[in-house]
Amino acid sequence: MSKGVYIHIPFCVRKCLYCDFCSTGDHSLMKEYVNALINEIKEHKGTFADTVFIGGGTPTVLGDELIRVINAVKEAFRLEPSCEFTVEANPGTVDYNLLSKMKEAGVNRLSLGVQSFNDNELKALGRIHSAVEAKEAFLMARKAGFDNINIDIMLSTPHQTLESVKSTLEAVKEMNPEHVSAYSLIIEEGTPFYDMELDLPDEDTEREIYYYTVEYLKSMGLERYEISNFAKTGYEARHNIKYWTQEEYIGLGVAAASFENNCRYTNTCDIASYINGKRYDEREFIDKDEQLKEKFMLGLRMSRGVKYSGEFEETIEKLIAKGLLEKKDGFVHLTEKGFDLGNVVFMEFV
Repeated sequence: MSKGVYIHIPFCVRKCLYCDFCSTGDHSLMKEYVNALINEIKEHKGTFADTVFIGGGTPTVLGDELIRVINAVKEAFRLEPSCEFTVEANPGTVDYNLLSKMKEAGVNRLSLGVQSFNDNELKALGRIHSAVEAKEAFLMARKAGFDNINIDIMLSTPHQTLESVKSTLEAVKEMNPEHVSAYSLIIEEGTPFYDMELDLPDEDTEREIYYYTVEYLKSMGLERYEISNFAKTGYEARHNIKYWTQEEYIGLGVAAASFENNCRYTNTCDIASYINGKRYDEREFIDKDEQLKEKFMLGLRMSRGVKYSGEFEETIEKLIAKGLLEKKDGFVHLTEKGFDLGNVVFMEFV
């Protein structure tokens, strides 16, 4: 069976104030990192893959070095003809030349980290691009031939109001992307945001923003197929679906996680150690009980839910009674209320 491939690029122009990913604004080891990454990619020569996702960090900060990585993937892996090949891009790090080279190299899906079309919100998040630059990046991508583009937007951010979200969504509609990921901001320990006093929407405004966003995206013809992801029919992110349905994937680069043969392992997050040949920091075997729990914790994130044959019957019935789950056509899935209170549901399977 073909696997998914995730490749982590840990470099950014600068780290955003909310980011807790393995990333850095120090580019001194960039070329050495790319060389080490390509060596790791070569170790998987001949492996069949049907999705590739290059994320970060900011992959596009690599410039032409990114094309080297893309070519190494194509040379090593046996990519299916219909392979979904995604690269994440920061609007402030792309130009038409780079986008054209990526498209020519075989990238067929672009994920733009826009987050907002409001300059005040972008500044508060520590983003390097403006709303105008985000629109220009999208239009350049279209001109370069990308007909499958995701736009990331972030909800419940500092200074955000329902009116500013409406403005962002109107800009998204104008762009007419094939896919939108709409995530709520989570304040993680260890990030600059964690120690800052932030002007965040209150709880009522947060709920209003969330419901408005869901309905607005649906009105654009983008169906919610996962809690935070919306797509036109046929444009669902196949790589991410692998995570939610427990398919196998290979993670390459620092901090990248893999799942193969019921074993999950994660590369070191230390760039210098990775360059010097150190790989796995953690290795965990997933037994049958844990696999079953994850089947529900991950699978229930998706609108279609989980194929059901009586597992966790008492828990399922309790959540149905609370109006959080329902059964249909052999599947159990979240209700609208369940989507809103997804974490309450998932905690039942921990």
